[in-house]
Amino acid sequence: MANNRGLDKDLELQIAKSVLSDLSEDRLKEAKKFLDNLFDYKRITKLYNTYIEGVETALANTQNGRMYVNYNLDGTVTGRLSNSGANLKKGGGKDSKIGVSFHTLPREQADFNIREYVIAPEGWDFITVDKKAMELRVLAHNANERRMIQAFESGVDLHTYSASLTFNKKPEDVTKEERQIAKEVSFLTVYGGTAFTLANKRNISETKAEKIINSWFSAFPGVKTYMDTVEDYIKQHKYAKTIFGRYRHLPNICSPVKSIQREAFRQGLNFTIQSSSSDILLCGLIGVHYELKRQKMRAKIVATVHDSIELISPKEETQKVIRIVHDQLVNYPYMREKFGINLRVPLEIDIEVGTSFGNGKKVELTALS
Repeated sequence: MANNRGLDKDLELQIAKSVLSDLSEDRLKEAKKFLDNLFDYKRITKLYNTYIEGVETALANTQNGRMYVNYNLDGTVTGRLSNSGANLKKGGGKDSKIGVSFHTLPREQADFNIREYVIAPEGWDFITVDKKAMELRVLAHNANERRMIQAFESGVDLHTYSASLTFNKKPEDVTKEERQIAKEVSFLTVYGGTAFTLANKRNISETKAEKIINSWFSAFPGVKTYMDTVEDYIKQHKYAKTIFGRYRHLPNICSPVKSIQREAFRQGLNFTIQSSSSDILLCGLIGVHYELKRQKMRAKIVATVHDSIELISPKEETQKVIRIVHDQLVNYPYMREKFGINLRVPLEIDIEVGTSFGNGKKVELTALS
């Protein structure tokens, strides 16, 4: 069945290419313009329906200018927190919506920034903290990949560095496109993509995509060794395991269908990285929470979105909060104490401070010392 679906997709792709090859350049331009407009319409419609109308409904129901969300500890197979808009239970009646998913609030758009609707109270700052390249740092740690670790230790741009190795160029000679390709290959590795994925995204031949990927693996040999080790482990134990001891059972690794086996391996590999990344953030989140309470501060954590933490802080506490956040997320004392984990790579964060979730300005930590 899975193979038949794959053949159907290949056939659809061939038909689409044959139709496009028969169109004139003017018709292709018209078609592209139409599809671009259709995409924009669907994007804006979804944003309006989900967030503008959704937020209006939630605020009408709460009557206090606030929205509420639920965090689900068991909402994903990786252990990553999932998030959904909360509902107010009403006896005998229909539940009232009192929030929208904070996780899916989109980043800044070309025409507006919907995150600016989420604001701090007057006299307070909205602080957004992002982990930098968290999953690739976990990959470097798990794989003990020396070149990748050295790149993180020296603070160079990883994607420019990997592009220089992949395309055999000096870092200063790497083009923007080559950097982007190297970045895409890095994340293809994490998420189990293939040469076919890269070829489609870059509009290049699979042969060329395969060559680029092989060059990337040659630049970071520890990653390929790690992937082989994970695959052997899953085949032997029928589950994957993270540095925190989380398990994900993967019985499909025993399937006689090769494509199902490959999917089980992809899931297992991604689990060892994404789940660990999430748990590192959650340890930092807990550490920040305890430290704010210990120091009897008014600042509070209001949300977490994938690799980030959002807080609100009275302006007079903001600099102190930033130092606390930096210590807990970069030096991770809670994780060291509770799990005994010391990473082979340094952790880094970006911190933005503003009046809303959407208008923060980057804070240089050196300016606070």
